[in-house]
Amino acid sequence: MKKFKNYLINKIIKAWWFPWLLAGIILRLLLMPFTLHPDLLGHSFSAYFLAYHGEWNLYETLAHLPQSHPLVQNFGVSDIFIYPPLAYYTLGFFRILVKPWLDPNFIPWLMQNLSQINIYPRLFSQLFLFKLPYLFLDVALAFVLSSLFQDQRKKKQAFLLWLFNPLTLYATFMMGQLDLLPVFFTVLAVWFAAKGKKEWALVSLGIGGGYKMFPLLLIPVAAFVLSKTFRQRLKLLVLGFLPFVLSIAPFLPSKAFRAMVLFSPKSQKMLFMGWPVSGAEVIYPFIIGLIVIYLFAYFSQKKIPLVNYFLAIFLLIFSVTHYHPQWFLWITPFLIWELVVNKFRHLLLTIILFVCWLMITFLFEPSLSLGLFHPLWPQLNQAPDLSVLLGRYFDIFQFKSLVRSVFAGTAIFFIWRLCLPRLKDKS
Repeated sequence: MKKFKNYLINKIIKAWWFPWLLAGIILRLLLMPFTLHPDLLGHSFSAYFLAYHGEWNLYETLAHLPQSHPLVQNFGVSDIFIYPPLAYYTLGFFRILVKPWLDPNFIPWLMQNLSQINIYPRLFSQLFLFKLPYLFLDVALAFVLSSLFQDQRKKKQAFLLWLFNPLTLYATFMMGQLDLLPVFFTVLAVWFAAKGKKEWALVSLGIGGGYKMFPLLLIPVAAFVLSKTFRQRLKLLVLGFLPFVLSIAPFLPSKAFRAMVLFSPKSQKMLFMGWPVSGAEVIYPFIIGLIVIYLFAYFSQKKIPLVNYFLAIFLLIFSVTHYHPQWFLWITPFLIWELVVNKFRHLLLTIILFVCWLMITFLFEPSLSLGLFHPLWPQLNQAPDLSVLLGRYFDIFQFKSLVRSVFAGTAIFFIWRLCLPRLKDKS
């Protein structure tokens, strides 16, 4: 057993990816304790109730907290617990794993003293432990993504681009957002599809939808692309939605769950843009684009990679939605795949999309940029809003609208290149 252990360690150390992985992990470890976004605290509250109080029906528990409870008084609950139950169970399980090293008084104290968070003596260690579970999933995703390629050079490119892309570092290890969880299962679905395990690919998307609901939008195109007959497609559709339905079924009778998750404003952001057709009715550009992509996947006789359809849907989402900056992590592994598989042919388009995302992020609010480092420098909590500063010189909302328009125009062109490869090859 000892010889095998030594052999395994030596093999890992000599692997080409080991020094790069080590560098990527060190970079993440440096960011984890010293950055904080308020959304991480909302996730932490939910994990606290499960890990320390054993509350399994979190939505009803929160809905019936007394008005005197510090969480209700200082935060409210309607805009904090907005994710499907699988997200909270997973975060609670992670919290139980690191419980021996956590300070049990931190979250109760924080519920009453958020404005004084920077004076908490063990703040850095708590932030580190809250984000630690994501590290293992992030490393696993790097290997899953790189394993989609047979060519060693492409494998290395995908691995390195994931390890050092700024979106992962920003959304997961600085903000502490849980988007990495559904992203992992969307990439895993592509891996299953590449291995010919189409049923597992659909199940994986359904599991991803149990964390955030956006993977559910990918289920129809996966079912249409991976099978040809109506019966097979119907079977895959059922398999795709089944894990999500099973995970939320116990909570459907809960009025709090329906209000906080299924019909919350944030779950319907893609429908905020509507073109009026009467005084009371609109048509939704998002739905129009989504249906076009679905029908193209259903009827197209061309062999178009599944990832291209996923990319098209994500590009559509970000083109017509006032999206949160961390959402861009959803598309990141698929942009990496596209860059590597097409030999960086669309690098310029990717750069334009990234620059637009960067400008939108810096113009959101200080807590999403400089404010992330306030655990190191508390004064950054009062950092000036860049939008307000620039708004003294020009119409900042018009500028942001122009940025979003550039993004949308680039995205539409990108979708055309992805879904019409024959025309693309002639260009």
